[in-house]
Amino acid sequence: MAWAKKHPVEVTAEWVAPALLAAAASWAAWMAGLSQAATAAVGVVAVSVAIVALRFAGGAANATEAGFEPVPIEGAASTSDELLLDDPLVEIAGDSRVVQLFARTEPTPGELVLRIEDYLNDGRRAPQPDPAKPDQRPADASAALHAALANIRASLR
Repeated sequence: MAWAKKHPVEVTAEWVAPALLAAAASWAAWMAGLSQAATAAVGVVAVSVAIVALRFAGGAANATEAGFEPVPIEGAASTSDELLLDDPLVEIAGDSRVVQLFARTEPTPGELVLRIEDYLNDGRRAPQPDPAKPDQRPADASAALHAALANIRASLR
């Protein structure tokens, strides 16, 4: 007994597959030199076999019982070989790296206005440098890096 209505694609596939098999079988019979009646009979037999095979294969799945008894949730804490989360995460800490890694600063109203103007002008506006942030170059830490590498080399010897 089918509880759900089949999708039209499934119904189409159930009829096209046997029709293709029947057409192939009929064509093979015609190429073998059989008469038109024999070719039609081969097609009818092929479509019948294909429909029966699809109905048999698409039947209800065998409902077998599980080979084990599920453990009730209340009794699960008594077994020692299972991992249970006794202390679940309720809230992520504010200083968490994950939270800070993807944290984005909210744009100021002026930045929003510039972005909207840029969008409306199809991106023809030249980007405006931020006067609050002077041009900062990364500090040259090559001396500290060489010193750290020398310490590592010395500790490995």
